[in-house]
Amino acid sequence: MREQWAGQVAVITGAAQGIGAAIVHRIAQAGASVVGIDRNRERLDHLATESVGITPYVADVQDHGALEHIVNDTIARHGRIDVLVNNAGLSYYTPFFETTLEQWQHTQHVNLEAQFILCKLVAPHMIRAGYGRIVNISATQSFAVEPLVSAYAASKAGINALTRSLAVELAPYNIIVNAIAPGCIHTPMSVVNGVDETQTEDFQEWYIRRRKIPLGRPGQADEIAHVAVFLASAACSYLTGQVIVVDGGLTITF
Repeated sequence: MREQWAGQVAVITGAAQGIGAAIVHRIAQAGASVVGIDRNRERLDHLATESVGITPYVADVQDHGALEHIVNDTIARHGRIDVLVNNAGLSYYTPFFETTLEQWQHTQHVNLEAQFILCKLVAPHMIRAGYGRIVNISATQSFAVEPLVSAYAASKAGINALTRSLAVELAPYNIIVNAIAPGCIHTPMSVVNGVDETQTEDFQEWYIRRRKIPLGRPGQADEIAHVAVFLASAACSYLTGQVIVVDGGLTITF
């Protein structure tokens, strides 16, 4: 495993916690150099001390100039970018008629537009190399929705479409593009208004005891990271344009 990742460079957004941090650790452990992007300097610096080969960049993915600087700096340092993992995301939990235009736009900027921008910045370097792997983090709510997350669901559905479109356009250059749609994953985003939703009585009754999630538990960030590592690797050579659902079976019970 380490041999196939030796010398490779991966750029990962939303790197400081949750799914992003788990992906950073797994790809760094595999032997790649990892560029981690996040707004949270303290957590990002801590992440860089935990694993070798991680270069932290403090930036908001809404800042397109900062993203361009990071990509250019990475190319100057390493001469290549082999892998891009677009993970940064957020959600407002608001009824549709109470969702403001500002909330809608903020969600699209972070979740969808940033992925579009980074793909445009990184793909030319992959094209020149004749190799690349892009992994976009979507969500099961892109096709199996629940109340209060209209902006989030729409942004994630956009990610699915962007993934499929890029897979077609970039295939001639040996660039593989896929997405992962996590289900109920225990991360800091599980905490809404100070409450860990995976620990509430309603969640335990509906999803666990009644087996709405057939595997009977929320997932862990590392379980998404394992899938991301495969999709980002050279071993993923004939799978492209797909949205891989990792949800413990949740969506097959709808």
